[in-house]
Amino acid sequence: MLLDNALIMRVKNRACSLHYCLLIVVLFLPFNLFSQKVRETKRQRICLIDSYNSNFPTYIHSAKAIQEFIDTTHYHIDVEFMNSKEFVDDVYVQHFHDFLSYKLSKRKPYDLFLVADDYALEYVLKYEQDLFKGKPIVFWGINNIDLARKQNANAHCTGVVEDISIKETINLAKTLNPKLEEMYVISDNSESGKTDLNRVLNLKGYNTAINVHELNLAELSFSEFETNLKKLKGEKALLLLSLYRDKDFKYKPFYEGLDFLKKNSDLPIYHLWKHGLNEGIVGGFLIHHYRQTQEALKIADQILKGKAIEEIPVLEESPNQCYLDYKELKKAKLVPSTFPSDWIVINKPSSFIQMSRKYAYLILSVGLLVFGLLFFFIYYAKRENLLKNELIQAQLDASKVDELKNAFLNNISHEIRTPMNGILGFAEFLASPDVSMEDRVSYLDIISENSNQLLNVVNEIVDIAKVQSGHSDIKMELIDIDGLLSDMEREYKKIADQKNLEIRLIKNISVKKVCADRLYLQKIFRNLIDNAIKFTDDGCVEIGYDKKGDLIEFYVKDTGIGISEDLFKTIFENFRQVQESDIREYGGLGLGLSITRAFVKSMGGKVWVESVENVGSCFYFTLPYVDYDPALLINPNVFCEVN
Repeated sequence: MLLDNALIMRVKNRACSLHYCLLIVVLFLPFNLFSQKVRETKRQRICLIDSYNSNFPTYIHSAKAIQEFIDTTHYHIDVEFMNSKEFVDDVYVQHFHDFLSYKLSKRKPYDLFLVADDYALEYVLKYEQDLFKGKPIVFWGINNIDLARKQNANAHCTGVVEDISIKETINLAKTLNPKLEEMYVISDNSESGKTDLNRVLNLKGYNTAINVHELNLAELSFSEFETNLKKLKGEKALLLLSLYRDKDFKYKPFYEGLDFLKKNSDLPIYHLWKHGLNEGIVGGFLIHHYRQTQEALKIADQILKGKAIEEIPVLEESPNQCYLDYKELKKAKLVPSTFPSDWIVINKPSSFIQMSRKYAYLILSVGLLVFGLLFFFIYYAKRENLLKNELIQAQLDASKVDELKNAFLNNISHEIRTPMNGILGFAEFLASPDVSMEDRVSYLDIISENSNQLLNVVNEIVDIAKVQSGHSDIKMELIDIDGLLSDMEREYKKIADQKNLEIRLIKNISVKKVCADRLYLQKIFRNLIDNAIKFTDDGCVEIGYDKKGDLIEFYVKDTGIGISEDLFKTIFENFRQVQESDIREYGGLGLGLSITRAFVKSMGGKVWVESVENVGSCFYFTLPYVDYDPALLINPNVFCEVN
């Protein structure tokens, strides 16, 4: 019974203790809530005005720094986005201003304003007396250094300058590619784009070894920019400043613009900000917005803890760092032999499996020995094979030289002896006193004709010697095609009439001029028309031309004896003719087509023939096309070189 009473008393005591505990919780709960509310009320409030939006690539780095700052302090931060990359018209800016003014009028006053990037700073300074009067302002990401420096005289404003490393990045590009000749700076009509471009253009003497040009979307549409971008080839590089809006204010987000660049160019892309790394840019001395934001938040913390802004000058040294993407370096064939220790390289492949030095040296020695023996045997075999091939080629060359020598001797003896016999024979007739005046005139005509024929032989030999020795002088100029071919038609009409042949000239109204050496072009047509008339006994000779892409294709077509297909290449060699027997129906040294080919090649074209025996031949050759209309030329102001 006593045990039961003791147990009952113990239970009653525990129940009373529980009731006391509940009573204490109920009494102190309102006090705790009140204390928490007081702490919330005492928290200092910050408003961040960001020039862009939460999707802008720099914000993710700034947001990380802000979150870390909030987690380690008692501050409250609100964010207002201006979205200035996408919207720049006055109506939008006025709406933003009205909306922010309304918010500030309804909210509890802020203790400090943070400002990210140029557009927001310009806005805050414009309305400083109306909306932000007396409140401390701390900025970061400011490209307009002059504007930032002026805030040293502003008792309410300081911050961190975004000092882009132009010189360092261009020198980095030259270090990675010593052959680099030109760098094209890409900018647009956004505020930060204009500011950064001006800083590039105002930078003097940074590197005379590289020519810097601008591709400015403030003057180009995206389609025009694409056309110019595709033309850039060779030892060149791109420096991306800003690619958001074109001259028509069409907008592309950053990564869409970067994909646009990669799609239309294989050139390495350098950047001045960390966003874009691992997404297609090679790298550069990059601004890291995480570190920029950290520096600005440190300043804000000092101000809110009582330090005067006058004691905190604008920080002009931007904390920039060299970053490179190994996979982009490899793609552009720019991987250096070693990387300096202060360069940060991402996507770098892991090093080879480490082995002890003893085994490494052993494997290396054996490998070098095997490689040396293998190299010796391969070299010896190739050397033997090369000597054998050289001997065979020498025999073929000697045979070809003998063949050409015989052809030359046969042709030259025939072509010189024939006119000389005419000159000497009719010169003797002139010496006879019985020759009438009418016959003398006829004999003089024959002597003149044979002399011209002999002179043509000498000229052909001189021409081919000049071309093959490289001593021919080419004077390229714009030539009126119709005028030149009309002269050719008049020159050969009489000769064609003597053989009852028709000369046809087919003009093309869409082509006016060609870039060529006038004398060379005349000789080419004379050689081809001479051959066409020589080898045609019935029908016509047609001369024409047409535009084929960036070239003009000329042709001389005849209805003559034609050429066998196995001679298409041979006839363009020196001293080669369709007929090479001792008894030839048609004269000539066989140099005309060889000279023609050399002249065409020296002016950037090519020559070929299409022919069917007993049907006719058509000789074609191409030359560079030049449009005569200046309005269709590329605007020279599109690319502006920085001196």
